[in-house]
Amino acid sequence: MNSKHLLAAAALAVSLSPAKAITVTFDDLPNPPALTGAVDIQEAIGTGSLFDGVMWGSNVEVVGRLSRVDPGTPGPVFGLPHSGDYFITNGGNGAQGVSLTTTQVLTGAWFGEVQYYGFVGSVGADQITINALHNGTTLASITYDLPRTAAGYDVAQPEPMTFVDTSSFESLSGITGYTIDHHAPAQFADNWAADDFEFVSAAVPEPAAMGWVTGVLTLGFVIGRRCRR
Repeated sequence: MNSKHLLAAAALAVSLSPAKAITVTFDDLPNPPALTGAVDIQEAIGTGSLFDGVMWGSNVEVVGRLSRVDPGTPGPVFGLPHSGDYFITNGGNGAQGVSLTTTQVLTGAWFGEVQYYGFVGSVGADQITINALHNGTTLASITYDLPRTAAGYDVAQPEPMTFVDTSSFESLSGITGYTIDHHAPAQFADNWAADDFEFVSAAVPEPAAMGWVTGVLTLGFVIGRRCRR
């Protein structure tokens, strides 16, 4: 095998290093709220904004599955998690531009429509847009209409979450984060619910593989020098 073949083999070994996939749920946060409550994600994390490789924006709230906007009547639960007991929403005032800072590739997440006070039409955002960014520049966007079933609308309950496929972001390079925007069907109808964010990290060679590659490159360098001589 000549030096060119050795270098090609080394490059192939690096390129075949597997990426790691993770799903960010909100059930293993250090300081979650009560099931009937909601807190800023920084409080739920307890040590800043970093959780599972993502810096979550200050306008993200963690919500328990029994949380209600109207606990006295009582009204309906605010939202339905996709799994477990907790999900997130875009702050108490329904913030636009919720930020997720990470170099991981977002391949999908679960989103749903919320319910406020338990009467017909008192729903939240009906559409979300996920923007993939490179240092503030939008690389690509995916817009998704949040489904509204007849039962959910007429009975005034929150909607089950559905999957938003963002796997097309895997074709992008240089991702440094995301923002989530929304469309409000009426004044103050700004909140959405989300859960189970699926990410793929960049492929990173393991130390053993890197040692092998380094050895191959060194051998290729030596062979190359001998051939030139």
